[in-house]
Amino acid sequence: MKYFIVILAAVVLAQAADDDWVPKTPEEFNAIRRECHKEFPFSKELQKQEDNLDFSDDETVRKYEVCVFRKWGIIDAEDNFHGERLVKQFDAVLDEVENIEQKVNNCVDKNEQGSPIDVYASRIQRCIDKTDIAPNLLKVIGKL
Repeated sequence: MKYFIVILAAVVLAQAADDDWVPKTPEEFNAIRRECHKEFPFSKELQKQEDNLDFSDDETVRKYEVCVFRKWGIIDAEDNFHGERLVKQFDAVLDEVENIEQKVNNCVDKNEQGSPIDVYASRIQRCIDKTDIAPNLLKVIGKL
């Protein structure tokens, strides 16, 4: 019984930690993007690609993506990717996109390949960019 209580307490604490995360407003999200661009500046060519949601497999872009995901709270300190937070975020700001949860879940894998965090984050980003989530999100947050 003692172990059951400890396990139950751990589950409750884990759920409470997830419940603390709240979706970002477009202003907060853009502030995160600007901070990460300061840390990982893009060349003019990379900036043009970003404006068209066409992220290349470039080291600077991958580091920028990890920066954004970390500050956003989508990747935690242990490099765990929280797809459920992406779903919450998109549900909060997008009303034109159907099946957001399914589309996010199709993109978020468990990194069975053991890829470095930047490669993992970039793989998810590129997948989401191929859905209708990305252009609709860009309409909400605007360009930097």
